[in-house]
Amino acid sequence: MCGILGLIQDKPQLKPIEFGIMLDTLSHRGPDGRGIQVLDEGRVLLGHRRLAIIDLSNLAAQPMSNEDGSLWLVYNGEIYNYLALRNQLYSAGHSFTSVSDSEVVLKAYANWGDDCVHHLRGIFAFAIWDVGRHRLFMARDPLGVKPFYHGRSGDCFAFASQPKAIISAPGWPRQADPTAFRDYLAFGYIPYDRCAFSGLAKLPAGHRAVYTDGDFKSEAYWLPTATTGLCNPKAALESQLIESVSSQLVADVPVGCFLSGGIDSSLLVALSTPHRHDLRTFTVGFDDPASDERSFARRIAMHFDTIHADIQLTRDSLETRLLKLPYFFDEPFDPNGALPFLAVACLAREHNTVVALGGDGADELFAGYLRYDDFDRPAQLGGAVGGVFLRLLHALRRQNLLSPRPLKEVDLPRYFEYEGCLDNANCFLTPYCQARVEGSHLDLLRRFAPIGGPAVTGAQMMDLRLYLVDHILCKVDRAAMAYGVEARVPFLDQDLVQTALAIPLAQHFRRGERKALLKSLARRHLPMDMVTARKKGFSSPVALWADRSFEVWANGLLTDGALVRLELLRRDWSEVLSCLAARTPRLALRPRWLLLNAELWARRWLLPELWPGE
Repeated sequence: MCGILGLIQDKPQLKPIEFGIMLDTLSHRGPDGRGIQVLDEGRVLLGHRRLAIIDLSNLAAQPMSNEDGSLWLVYNGEIYNYLALRNQLYSAGHSFTSVSDSEVVLKAYANWGDDCVHHLRGIFAFAIWDVGRHRLFMARDPLGVKPFYHGRSGDCFAFASQPKAIISAPGWPRQADPTAFRDYLAFGYIPYDRCAFSGLAKLPAGHRAVYTDGDFKSEAYWLPTATTGLCNPKAALESQLIESVSSQLVADVPVGCFLSGGIDSSLLVALSTPHRHDLRTFTVGFDDPASDERSFARRIAMHFDTIHADIQLTRDSLETRLLKLPYFFDEPFDPNGALPFLAVACLAREHNTVVALGGDGADELFAGYLRYDDFDRPAQLGGAVGGVFLRLLHALRRQNLLSPRPLKEVDLPRYFEYEGCLDNANCFLTPYCQARVEGSHLDLLRRFAPIGGPAVTGAQMMDLRLYLVDHILCKVDRAAMAYGVEARVPFLDQDLVQTALAIPLAQHFRRGERKALLKSLARRHLPMDMVTARKKGFSSPVALWADRSFEVWANGLLTDGALVRLELLRRDWSEVLSCLAARTPRLALRPRWLLLNAELWARRWLLPELWPGE
């Protein structure tokens, strides 16, 4: 994993030393090396911060060129089939000077052009400058594990792993995108192609793009697709998961696992230990017994004899930890999951572990969330029916005697009730901000909801295209890379994803139990009591941490703060919050956390004179 940065200017205005300052905002993503290449008489600048994982020698340094210097690559990621591709490309006449996967990406483009993405199996975000054609090719991996931002200001086009590198360019405008701010309050993250900074955007997952002569064009090259007709789903799933895990353990540095103690991460530990006798595992716990599940993780670690370490997060220094989020995340982000993941990534790096596997994606693929159970029921029954009726329902579907209920337009608000934060986010916005907001938060769901198809599949597609990419994977990438740790996600191997989406829905809901097929597979590899244990994941006990002193601190920042001065947040936000709390008490705490983190972001990047400092 690394940090990448590039600029294409109509005129050579930005100096390499200024470009280097921009690049060094990504130093945490790549603490092992730094490279800058100036091309086209200063009009093109490429930069790379390196986290060395495979081929630790200088031969794998970037920016990297082909033999005649006609192609230049900056790349962030890991290609798990790089050895097979290397042999294939070698047979096609290509030579190699390193044993890195980076050079394989470069030669794959030289061989297949833009279609190289169809040959790459892994996680990646990269750009290749074609000197002769004066053309920039960009691509992001199918599931969006690695980030890629881009934008244009004046006569300059820029791309980077994180937006802070771009906005650090001298004279680059720093303004908030009103719609992105609304979306953040609605979802707790900024979804799909938007960015918190006006004028910047994300390249969506599974997309490739070309920039030439001032023109930017992008297109999807891969989309998750629900299919049917898979024979022996359990055997296919187990075979592909074992292969995915073994391929993602390849590294020239120590490897570990983020271990929550639940089925997903525990299964990865079980499948990893035959290949890594020195596997390391890391867990974060809390001072709240109801949230602390380190005992589950310790039992798995002991059962598989891993080198285990854990850490406890407490209310102490909460404010200091929150002040770190704006720098590492660059955009407003719900701190609930970000805080513990930062802690566990720091723990891994302190134990000299540079690569860590995580169980992200399993709930989305194998129907692990409560909302999938709800969407599996006939819509008119709501969420009140369970027990014997559900078992009968699932039995009828396994026998193909009852079809899955179809997804309807009215299901979009129903989905949002599970995964959204604020369906009335506009009530916090100023009239100035509201006038500049586009559409509604449901418009985004509508874009990815396959109306008329199976309702559970529809919920999965919304999760895979939005929630997974821009909440879960964004959290994992930013938090892990904050400490120079590469997070890998075996469940999101694209072949495994397609296999999972081809499994009949009835296989996931046997005997009224969600995630039934994966649990059945897990029983072959894990202790039985661990398969049936309830799991919460790395989530903070924010309700307990929000004590009186915290509220005073948060209110002091929000009152006449950056959001108010930028005319994003209403001055009477606290009254709006009180009204919301009176109507729906359980929703009162979440908006305060969201507003606070947005305020810290705005102070850090938009009005730095208000930044309270670490």
